[in-house]
Amino acid sequence: MAGDIRQEIANYLLNNCFIIGNVDATREKYYYIINHEEAFREVFQPLGYSVVIHRNLRVVQLVNSLGAGRLILRKYESIILLILRLIYIQKRESLSTNEAMVTASVEEIKNEYDKLNLPRKLDKKLLEDSLVNIKKYNLAMPLDKLNDTDAKIQIYPSVMLAMPDSGITNAYDATKEFLLKYKNSRDSEEDKV
Repeated sequence: MAGDIRQEIANYLLNNCFIIGNVDATREKYYYIINHEEAFREVFQPLGYSVVIHRNLRVVQLVNSLGAGRLILRKYESIILLILRLIYIQKRESLSTNEAMVTASVEEIKNEYDKLNLPRKLDKKLLEDSLVNIKKYNLAMPLDKLNDTDAKIQIYPSVMLAMPDSGITNAYDATKEFLLKYKNSRDSEEDKV
């Protein structure tokens, strides 16, 4: 029986990359891994994976040491993920350290998105489409239907681990370069008028 549970949890971790200890749906899996840490390391090590436990965030992360198995997000998924991370950081700084749940409203996400002045405006479809992979990998979860600006999205602490700081710096630089090209093309079009 224990082997079946271990196999189920290992498969879940392999498919979702993160297991969150603060979420009802994955809490038991998190504690099972914590209590059988070495067994999970033995399962994944021959495959080139490391099981990393972030006790301060209450997150178990599966990392491929060979650089394979990385999630490739589309441009707008990446932007939404970065916005969720930014909001998570801002809210964690303002919340008490005992607060386990960080939520953001659609309006808060839209406000951050609008600051980027991107050519595509954030609408319900774009947000829902972007959240498909973000949700699949246990990074965030819509708590409401995304019809209203009041709708809430729970942001998991795993959002801090999904993209290393060097990746964020590279994404920031690429986004900045993209926005500059976009701005320059709009300026040159306005000059022609």
